Amino acid sequence: MKRLALITLFMTLAFDVISQETKNDTIVVNGDKVEILINNNKVKISDSPNGLKINVFSITENGEVERNPYYESRYENDVNSVTEKKNVTINIPIKPTFIKDDKYVTDDKGTKMKFSYFEPIYPNIYYAYSAMIGIPLSHYRLNFNLQKASSFEWGMYLFQYDICHNKRKTIGLTTALGLSNTYFFSSYILGTTTNDNSSNYTYFYRPNDSNEEGNPIPEGMSNVSDPEEFDDGYYRYWSLRLPISVQFQWRVGGNRMAFSFGPEFEWRFAMKSFTYLQNDKLTVSDNLAYNPFGINALAVLNFKSFVIFGRAGLTQMFNQDNSSIRVAPVNIGIGLSF
Repeated sequence: MKRLALITLFMTLAFDVISQETKNDTIVVNGDKVEILINNNKVKISDSPNGLKINVFSITENGEVERNPYYESRYENDVNSVTEKKNVTINIPIKPTFIKDDKYVTDDKGTKMKFSYFEPIYPNIYYAYSAMIGIPLSHYRLNFNLQKASSFEWGMYLFQYDICHNKRKTIGLTTALGLSNTYFFSSYILGTTTNDNSSNYTYFYRPNDSNEEGNPIPEGMSNVSDPEEFDDGYYRYWSLRLPISVQFQWRVGGNRMAFSFGPEFEWRFAMKSFTYLQNDKLTVSDNLAYNPFGINALAVLNFKSFVIFGRAGLTQMFNQDNSSIRVAPVNIGIGLSF
């Protein structure tokens, strides 16, 4: 180990000899200490029962004043015990620059992980599978057939912000502004009719069995003589999303990983329902009784640039004053974080 360290030091100084004119080369041996002076670069090597210590540093015109050490290390019993490690990049002619290796820091409590940056991990673009679930503890059963394989959501988080984080950049709070477009497909048709209070009552209607629950034909379909001619229906809406998450990050095999979770506030707008009549799309209603504001629980796992996330609604999708549908949306998807 000692021989390898000496060879490395002499090779580094040899570059300086090649690129610059050598002046005042001096070697001083004093017992167990050796000093080597090449131009304004000095190497001090000292040996003791505890191990070999090497210092390389610059000196000023005022004398042997140690300043800006290039590299400092101690070798004890063939073990490299680094108190502070620095990477050196060499240009020709030699102009050393130093980048501190801050993956790990050592203090009185031991070695801890440290990152050079902390940034949110929300996907910049994503695609998700969508479904509906009954509100927990409401004992509500879905009274409509949702085509889960066809329902989806796509979206993006355009602006992402680091609210705060600790000094080692391993934990913090993040937020973002997201935009999404959600589609739910069903063999039932989401429609509306005017109730006694002159409000739009929203419900799922099945053309093949319109009298099962006593729901009338939706007003958007009232001009069609035979409701059984209608095909499956779907509805879609847009959302603006604002998550606030607690984020953790760590390394696995040298690769950065991160996990975040927290509430997400959602504003839904432009919800419309559609169906098909002889392969032509028909708008059934654009005045559905839905809740424009919602709260979700969001969890995100990031590995390099790949993101997996899950979202579950915590509030009702539809306004309970004008609808008996008690459901909340859920998503699970994948995306990329650039």
